[in-house]
Amino acid sequence: MRFSVWASTAQSWPDLLDLAQLADSGGWHSFYLADHFMPRTATAIDPGRPTLEATALLAALAAATTRVRLSTMVLSMTYRHPAVLANWASGVDQISGGRLTLGIGAGWQENEHAAYGIALGSPKERVDRFAEGLQVIKGLLTQTATTFDGQYYRLNVAVNEPKPIQENLPILVGASGPRMLGLVAQHADEWNTWSKPGEFRKAAEPLEAACERLGRDPESVRRSTQAWFLLDDEPAHVRAFQARTRDMPGISGSPRQIAEAVAVWKEEGVDEVIVRDDFLGLGHRRADNYEALWEAFAEL
Repeated sequence: MRFSVWASTAQSWPDLLDLAQLADSGGWHSFYLADHFMPRTATAIDPGRPTLEATALLAALAAATTRVRLSTMVLSMTYRHPAVLANWASGVDQISGGRLTLGIGAGWQENEHAAYGIALGSPKERVDRFAEGLQVIKGLLTQTATTFDGQYYRLNVAVNEPKPIQENLPILVGASGPRMLGLVAQHADEWNTWSKPGEFRKAAEPLEAACERLGRDPESVRRSTQAWFLLDDEPAHVRAFQARTRDMPGISGSPRQIAEAVAVWKEEGVDEVIVRDDFLGLGHRRADNYEALWEAFAEL
């Protein structure tokens, strides 16, 4: 099982760089960033914490790290034309020496789309658009020239040079619905979803069924998952953590207790566990927490 870091973009560049270089110097597999321009709770009255833009950060981190893989969790197909994403991915893969995983999804954050005047569309439209976008991206990453005539995207002998260093640049798709999981089975190298230990195997059943329908070995799709993490077993702190994460999976306790929970994911077939940094502090405190987690995970 691999272990990776997911950093919040609602922090300063120096703090984010420190965490990326900590992951790079340790045994962490990948370093992830989300693709958002504002918090999902942001309003004109309360804009929330400043948010750095993911593609700029990944390009900078490609030059500031040497070993850890870099990825997005996940780029929204609604924010950038897929031809632009393919060109960006090729460039970052070149800069990083072949360490990029292209994490993409169909888009979901309503307040963000409304604020910027970007069309989100119905769930069906999002999946339809995403399906076309995947074809555009894969064409530009692998073909000499790409022509495509779809409902949302049209390309006429489009080129993307240089190609990525990686012959098959990995594509990660964040998804949960049946149609999206069908696209994962058809196009993706890796699938990601939020889950609680003990619930991942059931969440993976539709993906496995989609793979079987397409004649693909389900084991050929790598599987990653994440939750919020708190290294603290003080009852009052745990209650506060649970209140803040009540709508999403959260794991709290000592490093050993967290490792025991993560071991359940391993039994369920999870290949990669991704640790969010939101509740792990900053500076030396955060570094100490990641070191403690890594030591506990290394025993699994």
